[in-house]
Amino acid sequence: MLATGCVLAVQLTGGDAHADDGPTGSPYRLKWSYDSALVALGAAGTMTAVLGHPKPTCHPSCEPPEAMLGIDSASIGNYSPRAHRLASLAVFGLVLAPIVINAADTRFHGWAEDTFVMLESVLLAQAITQVTKSAVGRTAPFVYNPRAAPEDIDSADAFRSFISGHSSTAFAAATSYSVTFWKRHPRSPWRFVVLGVGHALATGIALLKIEAGYHYATDVTAGALVGSAMGLLVPTLHSEW
Repeated sequence: MLATGCVLAVQLTGGDAHADDGPTGSPYRLKWSYDSALVALGAAGTMTAVLGHPKPTCHPSCEPPEAMLGIDSASIGNYSPRAHRLASLAVFGLVLAPIVINAADTRFHGWAEDTFVMLESVLLAQAITQVTKSAVGRTAPFVYNPRAAPEDIDSADAFRSFISGHSSTAFAAATSYSVTFWKRHPRSPWRFVVLGVGHALATGIALLKIEAGYHYATDVTAGALVGSAMGLLVPTLHSEW
């Protein structure tokens, strides 16, 4: 899935993408008095992931909550280490691929500014995600699966399900690159391909995390909203400064 998306995206860096009258340099302008503060906030929020997190009193034999949304109850007991590994590999690729593709597309004209803005979007999405995870302390679906590995049951991820970090990262990367490509090539028909492929891959990652048993549907939905919001907001702010 990820490979197919990357192939399609690489194709758009050909002649047609450069045929429009989009800007030849980065559409973004960095302002370090603002960006240093945003990066510091993003780093501080993200660092909450390494703090200690108390396990619930029911650990290690927790029972599912009695009242649950139907779309979430369907995920109870899901557990697939393979899906978890695949999602982690795919989200890394979805963050890295736009940076590489953008380098080929722009021939490094304004590439550093573009990359900074895209990574800042991901960082801020992660900050919101990690702070929310720590505040909510929701138990992951795989905790209720008796076949789950003990090391997974004892991990911090077992009790920090809401919201999905993989989803917020994936959607922040997909959205920020879609905005960046759109600004550089405002009349290119490939901008719709970038938008569609990127968000299809991000959705696939979110679904893998549900299959893996690390998240409920509401976890990945919230992650998608946070990631998309940061992927849109951060590039927009840098366009206006």
